[in-house]
Amino acid sequence: MPGSAIALLLAAAGAWQIASAYPGLEITVTSLERARNVSLQDCPPGENIVRGVIRPSEDNEFATVAIDVKVLPSFAPAPLPKPVLYDAAEKPYKTAQSFGELPSSPFSCSFSFRVPKGAKLSRFAIGEASFDLGALEK
Repeated sequence: MPGSAIALLLAAAGAWQIASAYPGLEITVTSLERARNVSLQDCPPGENIVRGVIRPSEDNEFATVAIDVKVLPSFAPAPLPKPVLYDAAEKPYKTAQSFGELPSSPFSCSFSFRVPKGAKLSRFAIGEASFDLGALEK
């Protein structure tokens, strides 16, 4: 079976994951969801319980990228840049969320970005690590 057919089957089954390396971290993008009401917890999740809400009259929505993170022994603790989301025209969208102190055990979290409703999103970036979101766009 050609590779693209396998990728389509995995995406249809909900098993599609996109992985990339950040120095000392294994980061996997697991989903891209859209909503009008989201959690804006920092990563890893902590005490911040702020929520983001988009009013029905707005032409925006939240695009939320979920990630799994594994901290490798080679990770040198340092502040991580805030993630950025890009649309098909390479317009950047920023998040209010940030990375906190990373635990040594694997964890999952998500980052939400206010984008125009229906915007075609192309990639998610953390510093120099870039994740292609094409397979997750519905």
